[in-house]
Amino acid sequence: MTISRTKFPRTDYLAWRTMPTRWSDNDVYGHVNNVVYYEWFDTAVNSLLVDAGVLDLAQSQAIGLVVETGCAYFASVAYPETVEAGIRVSRLGNSSVRYEVGIFKPGESYAAAAGHFVHVYVDRDSRRPVPLSAPLRALLEPLVVPPTTSEPGVTLEQDRAVVDRIMVGRRSVRAFLPKAVSQATVHEILGAASRAPSGVNTQPWQVRVLAGEPLQKFCDRLCDVVDDPEQSAQHQYEYAYYPHEWASPYLDRRRQIGWALYGLLGIQRGDQERMHAQNRRNFRFFDAPVGLIFTIDRVLQQGSWLDYGMFLQNAMLAARARGLDTCPQAAFAQFHRVITEALDIPERQMLVCGMALGYADPAAIENSLQTPREAVDQFAFFQGF
Repeated sequence: MTISRTKFPRTDYLAWRTMPTRWSDNDVYGHVNNVVYYEWFDTAVNSLLVDAGVLDLAQSQAIGLVVETGCAYFASVAYPETVEAGIRVSRLGNSSVRYEVGIFKPGESYAAAAGHFVHVYVDRDSRRPVPLSAPLRALLEPLVVPPTTSEPGVTLEQDRAVVDRIMVGRRSVRAFLPKAVSQATVHEILGAASRAPSGVNTQPWQVRVLAGEPLQKFCDRLCDVVDDPEQSAQHQYEYAYYPHEWASPYLDRRRQIGWALYGLLGIQRGDQERMHAQNRRNFRFFDAPVGLIFTIDRVLQQGSWLDYGMFLQNAMLAARARGLDTCPQAAFAQFHRVITEALDIPERQMLVCGMALGYADPAAIENSLQTPREAVDQFAFFQGF
């Protein structure tokens, strides 16, 4: 695929470093070898960080590791020319940064080469992801640019196809494989999700992430209550998720999906034992390797719950983009008292919902469930077109 260098104008870059070429940079063909460009990317970004005092190569406890890189070449550069490296940031996450670097000849309007690399910031000793420091974030925020179609090798049509496929492919999965999901992956998902809009940037989301033994203990404690009819009856939702009185078409849709799921599982009407067993699987996150519990500050109002919904959707789409599946679960909200005690959640925080996260079990019959959607013309009303 041919990429035009006009997609990478000098005006799109916000910070600059000047670097000389070296005699040894030239290859047998008389121009700078491709691999040297990657050295320039590293040098440009790290010199920016060092000069700003946010990176000490020998002492900084948080260090950036490159996990992805790429470059597109448009025009040759040769010794003894000087190059100018333009820097911008296309994604600033919780623990990761995507830097984009354009290599320019002095005075030229378009890049001779354009590339990117992704830094994941980790603890120097443990190599586990850590949040970006406040000084680093303050340095990089002015360099953030909106996503563009200038990603090397990617067209707008391809971007659209990917986004649509992820949205259409998202579904609620109710059986997961016992395959671990790394903390770094969950970190990335939540970092991407945090770009959800929120009124005056309130960012109302708080998340508890459970895996391994803490997840098992949490589920055991919750199921002890769920399995005891007397205890279970003492727990009520703090907010009304569903209407107190159901009406058509909502009641029809509820019944349709409920009996479709039970039909796949072979659960007959009136089989209370199997219905309870299936409902109980909610409280084990359907055996997912990661369980998330979401809370919101009680001082926040209805608008923040709208923001929260966009954050949850972002998390589900970010998971899907990484080959993972999810199931958002309102059922946890009924047992908020048990959950807040088990996870030491402050009283000022209100439980919103839970979410299962992991790899879908393709052999599980319940995962073949496809929920229908109304046609656009049934819910959208157009004027003036």
